[in-house]
Amino acid sequence: MFLEPKPSIDDLVQRCKAGQRKAQELLYKMLAAKMLGVCLRYATDRMEAEDMLQNGFIKVFQKMADYRGEGSFEGWVRRIMVHSSIE
Repeated sequence: MFLEPKPSIDDLVQRCKAGQRKAQELLYKMLAAKMLGVCLRYATDRMEAEDMLQNGFIKVFQKMADYRGEGSFEGWVRRIMVHSSIE
């Protein structure tokens, strides 16, 4: 049994921009735990943080074309999560 190499974030970003749903799923799985931690700082409870996380990722995928590769992708996502959480 062979394991496929883990795709890089840059590769997943390009695949997401091309509309590949599987890439969105993989990107979500790679970043969700860290971004939940961000949302928990702004939420009153875990359920609210999970809602913030979902809303934030919706915005991330809607704005994916706006990411130009300047700076880290994770930092870009984190900024969206913070803005989404304080709205």
